Amino acid sequence: MIKYVKVQRLIPVGANPGLKFLARLFRSNDVTMDQLCQEISESTTVSFPDVLACLKALEITVSRHIMNGEAVKFAYLGSFIPAIKAKVQDALEDVDASTIKTVRCRFYPSPDFKRSLAKTSLAEANLDMKGLQ
Repeated sequence: MIKYVKVQRLIPVGANPGLKFLARLFRSNDVTMDQLCQEISESTTVSFPDVLACLKALEITVSRHIMNGEAVKFAYLGSFIPAIKAKVQDALEDVDASTIKTVRCRFYPSPDFKRSLAKTSLAEANLDMKGLQ
């Protein structure tokens, strides 16, 4: 389930500018590597240390391929693809590595994963805090 919060934003452009309201993603707790390992080890016959070793190797291997300019494609999850942002130059000979502003990794979900996301339930996050704060 994906949770959201309602927020107010000033929209300065468009047919009806002004103060508007919209839903924004509410991120709950991040999932740690240990939590993933625990869940996988409980649902398979693979032990926690073996899952941890495989996930660490996956992390290292995927990052190495992306840093080598290669896309990494997972069948269900999607693709991790390296990307760059560069400054525009007037002449071809002025384009070199120094004109690249940002190197990053883009994630593109697979069609199956997109369909699953579209069917995910949504709920407003309860922000009423109770207890010590």
